[in-house]
Amino acid sequence: MPEVLIDRSLKAAIDGVAGTFATVDDAETLALQSDIAAPLRAHPQWLMLCRTLSSFIDDRGYVVVRGLEPDEGRSLLVLASVLKATFDTYKPGKIVKHFRMSPWTTELSHTTRAGDFHTDGNISTTPPFATAMQCEHEDPGAPEYAEQRVVFLPDLLERLGSLDRIDTDALCFLTEEEVAMTHERAAAVWRGRLVQGDTIRYHPHSLRMADMRLGLARPNLESIIASIHRAALDASTPFHTGPGDTVLVSNRTALHYRGACSVRFVRFPAEFESRSLYVLHMKDPVV
Repeated sequence: MPEVLIDRSLKAAIDGVAGTFATVDDAETLALQSDIAAPLRAHPQWLMLCRTLSSFIDDRGYVVVRGLEPDEGRSLLVLASVLKATFDTYKPGKIVKHFRMSPWTTELSHTTRAGDFHTDGNISTTPPFATAMQCEHEDPGAPEYAEQRVVFLPDLLERLGSLDRIDTDALCFLTEEEVAMTHERAAAVWRGRLVQGDTIRYHPHSLRMADMRLGLARPNLESIIASIHRAALDASTPFHTGPGDTVLVSNRTALHYRGACSVRFVRFPAEFESRSLYVLHMKDPVV
């Protein structure tokens, strides 16, 4: 598994940069204006880390970075700068989102139910270049719960390239057919091939929503989604993240997944412990 442990001296340097910001808002403001990691650019270990992480993402589609501390997203902003892309915003001036799993919601980003292998921003004209996720609180039921996986597109396509008819149908669905995706809050519908060259956009929920909204009633959609899920499981390695651990994922060459989560009630029904994380997206690489 592509994994890097940051040693103490480099962690201290990253903490030093992150600690210069009183709030994550201050860190976001600088990150949108200039290079937030500029003080580290002359640090030999930082430069080596940048090369190592970039290599893993190019070769495997993702990397897990361990050894940082959760700090409301400050160190996440610093670490994500190794992707050499521009930070995306979800509203003016805001980069880092905070997610907490809850047993009382159906929101895909907060539900405790298992998710799907997917990419982010699927109905956007240009989906995010990368996704960065930092664990704040580990799932209270780990390691039995909150399993994570990332499948690299070449590995997924190779696994689907078998003689099994269902897998062949799924491969054709990804690489040859024009399909549609949308979601509940979007009026727009994206149409096209899911795999184009060496990139992919894919989300089962968005495919189902488009199928329902457009009245397509595709008879084999669920079997295709199930086939892609099985292939992605076969072609990926499970891992877990603890506080501060960060996953950097190419949003165009890999699918990411999170299994079912758990909660530990302190006082039923409103007070509970659960997995939480910070997430940000990167736009097109800087050239």
